[in-house]
Amino acid sequence: MNTSVFGENIFYVTDKFSVTPGFRFEYIKTQSEGFYKNINTDAAGNVIFEQDVATDLKFERHFFLFGLGLSYKPNANVELYGNVSQNFRSVTFSDINIVNPAFEVDPNITDEDGLTADIGLRGHYKRLVSYDVGAFSLFYNGRIGFSQLGLNDGRVISQRGNVGDAVIYGIESLFDFNLKKILKVDNNFQFNYFINTSIISSRYTSSSRPGVEGNKVEFIPDLNLKTGISGGYKNLLGSIQYSYLGKQFTDATNSISGGLSGVVGEIPQYDILDASVSYEYKNFKLEAGVNNILDKSYFTRRATGYPGPGIIPSAPRNVYTTLQVKF
Repeated sequence: MNTSVFGENIFYVTDKFSVTPGFRFEYIKTQSEGFYKNINTDAAGNVIFEQDVATDLKFERHFFLFGLGLSYKPNANVELYGNVSQNFRSVTFSDINIVNPAFEVDPNITDEDGLTADIGLRGHYKRLVSYDVGAFSLFYNGRIGFSQLGLNDGRVISQRGNVGDAVIYGIESLFDFNLKKILKVDNNFQFNYFINTSIISSRYTSSSRPGVEGNKVEFIPDLNLKTGISGGYKNLLGSIQYSYLGKQFTDATNSISGGLSGVVGEIPQYDILDASVSYEYKNFKLEAGVNNILDKSYFTRRATGYPGPGIIPSAPRNVYTTLQVKF
């Protein structure tokens, strides 16, 4: 159960400068009552172990979150902005219930909290170029994640819990060029080029778990790039987009390979090329496209449960077409 009260107000200090403070009060209650089963089978599917595990948990918390935003607009074409706010992530039911013998949950797992800050510049230049460039930082206390844990019997398992304190910082930018205006082509044409870039660095600043401090935070690629061209003539439109995502890790110990299960380990970098085209005539619209034109083999997930566990392959080259009729 989640109940919250929030509010914010914009204070215009001058015609060009404004301050926006805000607050949020949260009450969260998480509870579970009942039981679940642990069932182990042999290679033939026969049940060799069955156990009922009772659960009766109740976790209540309430807190305030505060934030502050600043905006300076020297003219109608540009804005300098900055924000800082507290953040919070509560432990969910899925965090504390994992049906996988290779995983376990830290019984002392707690909520995580932190701070988010960003500063940036956005606007446009004579309607030829629009842009948004910003730098950001995220600070986590007790970030929830997975780490490798050695047991007394020699086994190594992945444990979900509060891995440690972490910081994530980077630069994000979006530029959109109106090539129709830049090249001064006929108004019957549409022609745009965009590039969206995220350069991100992350690391665990402290941790009580061995082999974690100084490592990269999981699921944070160093580079995320999307760029493409869209345009057309009258009712015939088309676009092509290229995407690149750098490598990332799925656990805090930055394992390259998680063994036979394939649940933890590195997610390698990959790049994808997509294209689409559409034509509209009166009440009809025909669309077609090709995803993953270069037929790259890649994956974006290592699932801990269904449809895994293990690597979930992404789709190969695929073609689609759609006919839309409006009445």
